[in-house]
Amino acid sequence: MNKIVRFYVEGFRQMTTGRALWALIIVKLLIIFGIMKLFFFPDILSRDYSNDSERAAAVRSTLTSR
Repeated sequence: MNKIVRFYVEGFRQMTTGRALWALIIVKLLIIFGIMKLFFFPDILSRDYSNDSERAAAVRSTLTSR
């Protein structure tokens, strides 16, 4: 296990172009999952129901009615 970890640590240390690409990937993922979630995926259950038991009942009824 220690050899595997050292292999990856040394590989990432020696990267030059790869670091910029990994940074770009991380920024894109933050944008996709962070910002887009805020604008396109609102929390409908918390908006429509006031407590957890009502939310659970709504989910249960939706799943069983299909």
